[in-house]
Amino acid sequence: MSLNLFIIGPSGCGKSTQAKLIAQKYGLTHLSMGQLLRDEIAAGSEIGLKAKTIVDSGNLVPDEVAFTVLTSNLAKINYQNFIIDGFPRILTQGQFIENFLLNQNQPLDQIIHLDVTFEEIQSRRARLGDSFQDQSRTDSTPEAIAARQKFYDDNNDLIMDYFQSKNLLFRTDGNRPIDPIFQDISDKIDKLK
Repeated sequence: MSLNLFIIGPSGCGKSTQAKLIAQKYGLTHLSMGQLLRDEIAAGSEIGLKAKTIVDSGNLVPDEVAFTVLTSNLAKINYQNFIIDGFPRILTQGQFIENFLLNQNQPLDQIIHLDVTFEEIQSRRARLGDSFQDQSRTDSTPEAIAARQKFYDDNNDLIMDYFQSKNLLFRTDGNRPIDPIFQDISDKIDKLK
């Protein structure tokens, strides 16, 4: 049985940390939407060049760019057994991926949301300093971080309401240490299998 998961939450909430742990435990492929885009930019691909200025400013790339990058990477793993972090960011992306997977005869098993306050994220940034952010990122400026937080605040409720109504949303308190968060998510995933 395949297991197709997504993990979302505000910038700096620990999505990638949890996604790596989940991928390791359940034998899933971990795809980070942000990293996929940064890889395209680093490769200097046509799509990467399109994305670069948008990503650098902390803004969301157009849906067609995100979909192209994501679906081409999902094709490499036969559209199954993955955890994707940082996607969907807006409702149209959520609806797109749900329908896309359906067309591949694959379920969207769960959207995991890390509930983390902006204050907690600021506290982590202050405490961890440079080690908090990936130094290869060009979108770690205070302005870009603020832009991402505003975008998240403006769009997140629509995604959560949509997937909650379909019983596909699992929310967990992300203000805690890594291990109890991971345990909560693992308990939920074990019930899906």
